[in-house]
This record gives sequence, C-alpha cells and structure tokens, in this order.
Amino acid sequence: MNLLRTLARCVPRRGGFAACIFWILLGASASANRINWFSTLNRTNLTSSGQPMDSQFRFELGVFINGFTPTSANTSQWAANWRSPQRTRYNPNPGVRQFNEEFIVEDNDAPYTVGAAAYLWGFRGNAASGEWILIRNITWTWPAPNPFNPTPPSWNAADAATPVSGVVILGSVHASGSPHLMQSAAVTNSAPPTTSWAVWQADELEGVTLNGPNDDADGDGISNLIEFAFGTTPKTANTPVATPASILELSGQRYLQITVPRRVDHAATLVIEVSPDLGNWYSGTSHTQVVSNTLTSLVVRDLTPLSSTATKRFMRVRAIPPTP
Repeated sequence: MNLLRTLARCVPRRGGFAACIFWILLGASASANRINWFSTLNRTNLTSSGQPMDSQFRFELGVFINGFTPTSANTSQWAANWRSPQRTRYNPNPGVRQFNEEFIVEDNDAPYTVGAAAYLWGFRGNAASGEWILIRNITWTWPAPNPFNPTPPSWNAADAATPVSGVVILGSVHASGSPHLMQSAAVTNSAPPTTSWAVWQADELEGVTLNGPNDDADGDGISNLIEFAFGTTPKTANTPVATPASILELSGQRYLQITVPRRVDHAATLVIEVSPDLGNWYSGTSHTQVVSNTLTSLVVRDLTPLSSTATKRFMRVRAIPPTP
C-alpha cells in the first residue's frame, strides 16, 4: 500500500501573508520499483524448426544462484540453479506476437540482491524434449526498490542483440526483427523451470470455477491435481495417462512394479501405494522401493513378492494436494 503524507511549513511574512512550502513523504511501505520486461510488439518469433512460437511458450524473469553460469553445454543444471519471481505467457495472436510483463520490486531479499545479473528464459515442452531461449544484457542488473527512480528498468528481448552488451546463451535474437526477433533452440534431457501448483493453477485454470486440486475442470474423471502431476491439459478432456505394470524377477522372486510417466518440472508430490485386496493401502519404504527416477518417469516396485499365499497384488498412484 502506498502511504502518502503531505506536510507543510508556513513562514510569516510582512503584510500578514505566509509563505508555505508543501512536500510529500512517501511511506516506507510504498518503496517499490518496476521492471518492464518484454519483447518488441508484433515481431516474428520462431522455434528451432522455423515454426511460429505458440501459446505454450512461457517466459520467466530471474537470476541464477550460487555463482552458476549457464551455457549451452550445461542446460541440465539450469533449473536447479534458477530462481524466478515472475512468469508470463507468450501471446501469438496476430498483431501481438510478444510477451509483456511488469514486475514490482519491493525488496532485495536473496537471491534478488542489488546488482544481481538478470536473465529472461523462454521455454516450451518437457524434460525429454523442449524449446528454450535464454538471453540477457549486461546492463540488466537487479535494482533496488527505489520509488523515485525516474527511469525504471525496461528490458527488451531485443537488447540481447546489442553489440558488446548483449548476451544470447541459447537461441538467437535479431534486434531488427529480420528474419526474426527471437528463435528458440531445441533442448533434450533437461528440465525446464519448476512449476508450482499455484503457478500452474493461475496459468492453466484462470477463470475456471472448478479450479481446486480435487476438482475436475473438464469433467474427464481426472482431478486437476493429477492433470498437473502428469502434465495433461485440465480444460480439455483426456484419457487417463497409462501407468504400465510389469513383473520384476529378482533373486528367484517375482514382484509387481509400476512405471509412472510424469513432469519432473511440476512440483507434485506423488505417493505409490500397494494393496493385497484393494481395500487396505500401504506406502513408504517398508512397502515400496524406487527402481528408477528419471526426468520423465518414476518406476517403483512392491516389496511383497507374489507367492502362493499372495497371488494378487495391486498398485496405485496418489497425488498429495499442496499445502495452502
């Protein structure tokens, strides 16, 4: 909240007049600064294959932590070292074709300290295969929350093509917009920025009444939370994601195991449960074991072997709702 106080000091003058000086004090809670970050309006922006960027592209403003320096050779490490206070979506509509956002700087809590190198990261896809662009300009440094700044930072993607100061880590940028302004690069086996439930909910379920984790926005029998965990679309009916079951033979014993495809960049808590009768369900290290955990799938096996006394075993996937 902006707190404004108007103060006045009046000095008596001859003839009964008083000269008054008025000034305004801006309360501490009003300390803020704005970062305008955007791409030039209505420019051609392409993927690595030459297709126009679509509405699945997201752009984030952020910084890298722990002294990490991103390069085209260490993309698999970017997400773990990335912190972002704001995300926006790319608008591909004719006459727009840009991203455009404003971030209000209210403090300099780590890692958004004064002078920190700021980046713009655009991305689409999942950890198996995606399209990324990462850019900055050496003049893009995190500002202090100065409400009196006459020229708040204005960071245009085109600045990454500025001679000497522009930096393109991945993808390409042409300030003139010809033959394109931005073009992303293909990336594999690298997770994009982490998406929390709250960010996904605001992005994918904007304006939807049934937007809670246990709601089913599209009426396909799959909760919004499961759609989030598996990376499916919550407003378009989907068939359930396949979670193949198989038998693992180990030391002469046979165990049931399940493969769960998931979005590792979606911060969902998945619990794999086992049951002998579909009535009582159990989870945890006493009942299950992780066989593999990759960027695209989670494989978990039952710790109770199939036998003459345990001829039936069942497994299921449960997602835990986020903490409010």
